[in-house]
Amino acid sequence: MAAGPQTLGRYVLERVLGKGAMGIVYEALDPKLHRKVAIKTILISQLDEETSKDFSMRFVREAHAVARLNHPNIVQVYDFGEEGDIAYLVMEFIRGNELKSALATSQVFDRKQSVRIMCELLDALDFAHEAGVIHRDIKPANVMLDGQGRAKLTDFGVARVTDADRTNAERTQAGTMVGTPAYMSPEQIQGQRVDRRSDIFSAGIILYQFLTGQKPFTGEGAWTVAKKIIHDDPPMPSSINVAVSPEFDRVVAKALAKNPDQRFSTAREFAEALRRAAEGKPALPDAEPTLVVPREPAVSQATHPEALRSGEMELEFWRSIKDSDDPNDFELYVRQFPQGVYASLAGRKASKLRSGVPADDSGTRTMAEADRTRLQRSVPRAEAEQSERPVDKTIKLADAPSPEPARAEKRRSILVPAILVVLVLSGAAAYFFVMKASQQSTAQKVEAEAKTRRDAAETAKAEAQAKRDAEAKAQRDAQAKRDAEEQAKRAAEAQGQRAAELKAKREAEAKAQRAAEAQTKREAEARAKREAEAQAKREGEERAQREAKAQREAKVQTQRDAESKAKLAAETSLWDSVKSSRKAADFQKYLNRYPNGQYAEPARQRMLELESARLEEAAKKQKEPEKKKSTIIIPPTF
Repeated sequence: MAAGPQTLGRYVLERVLGKGAMGIVYEALDPKLHRKVAIKTILISQLDEETSKDFSMRFVREAHAVARLNHPNIVQVYDFGEEGDIAYLVMEFIRGNELKSALATSQVFDRKQSVRIMCELLDALDFAHEAGVIHRDIKPANVMLDGQGRAKLTDFGVARVTDADRTNAERTQAGTMVGTPAYMSPEQIQGQRVDRRSDIFSAGIILYQFLTGQKPFTGEGAWTVAKKIIHDDPPMPSSINVAVSPEFDRVVAKALAKNPDQRFSTAREFAEALRRAAEGKPALPDAEPTLVVPREPAVSQATHPEALRSGEMELEFWRSIKDSDDPNDFELYVRQFPQGVYASLAGRKASKLRSGVPADDSGTRTMAEADRTRLQRSVPRAEAEQSERPVDKTIKLADAPSPEPARAEKRRSILVPAILVVLVLSGAAAYFFVMKASQQSTAQKVEAEAKTRRDAAETAKAEAQAKRDAEAKAQRDAQAKRDAEEQAKRAAEAQGQRAAELKAKREAEAKAQRAAEAQTKREAEARAKREAEAQAKREGEERAQREAKAQREAKVQTQRDAESKAKLAAETSLWDSVKSSRKAADFQKYLNRYPNGQYAEPARQRMLELESARLEEAAKKQKEPEKKKSTIIIPPTF
């Protein structure tokens, strides 16, 4: 603040809060109301005329936008104006930090804190939206956290006011891209018209950072990030942080939908879904665990192409993971295609891979060899089956029991009458045939009994394997829960320790900063005094130089005037001596000496007149002898 003014308007500047390429943010005091304020400044003199006008209009727009928003989670704007080359905006002073700083330093927010901060941000957005203000630049740098950790939304400089109070100059036309690329919605990047759902998309990106510690869309440059926002879906938060529940995945997926119509319609709806997910309830209405609804009637043949395209996507996905050894791949398939052709097989492979038992590839090879015709047949068949029975939308196919024991039981129930039939046939054969036939029937009976024992053994083995899988899964879930609790406990302890260290560090930095500011202030005053003295000295020297220069120029001008006057007098004298002459040589003499003199033109005219007179006189003299010669009379001869 050493180079800046000590006052701005009626506000007394106390210290610098931050500096940027375009201006400085000060902590200041309003002497009339005796309250702390924050003042954001822009040095207009460093900008061209158009940019300067744009920033001034931006300050006015922010003041007008926030003036109508009186909300505990929105930073208030008190005043704005210009003084000299500085445009400034006076805002509510917040003792805290930006959310961007907290995320950049990997500060740990537990789930409760994250949900609370997000809900406060969404409540502020909903209030602004209902007042007709679209923020259009939601990002962590524009969210402040005060001393109590409450969220405060700030910087409405690029906000769009949606009512009729705007002037034509303040309206942002469609086709203009404003905002921060990494937090823009797809429609913002493409320069399309935006509404409140664009802010919801940006808020969804912040929620993703809270859940995973990273941004959903990253890349080497703004173009790469923008391309991913428009075309790519980010990984589910639960795939990055295993502690995130699927309900949070659903909330994030809806908030980050590419199509605005598929997002939350309001920020309030977003916040309510987030609170339900935090309470362990279904976040979205169509995900209630006890909801059982009948399937819609089978679609007509006209919708089969859409189903077929979905089947093709499912087939391509299955081909890409069918040989994988990662159970997460098969669980992801089940989540993406819960009613898919390979859903049951994917669930069994995931369970076996989780339990460490090698997966049976026979079913995989058989199904991988199925062609597109089978998919086409399965679409209408699946639709017909689903239309005849209700579907529980919350059943997870990955957790469904294996159908192998049921099939074994069915085979055993069929095998009993088969054995009876064999025995009857054997008795009949013994009645009609000899001992050899009787021996053959006995061998068949033994073989049937052996087959029955083998089937029973296989059934028991399958049931034992299923039981072991269930026990292993329960153990893994319990261990995961214990690990998560232990990790949360360690994280809380580490956070407490870091908070204490950070507090001590901040106090030390604040003390050092105050001392540095006092020293800087003293140095600035001394420097200002020296600069004032040097400026006065330079001004005195410049004044003396200007006076000396003026005297020299006056002397030179006087000399030039004298020379010009003398020259004019000599020229006048010569003209007076020759102007009455009848000799062209006298006027030629004048012109030779003063070719551009003030009498040059009369001299040339006089020369022409004398030359014309001379020529006329010569012509006249030539004609006189001819005249005399033509009057001689010759007498006639007789």
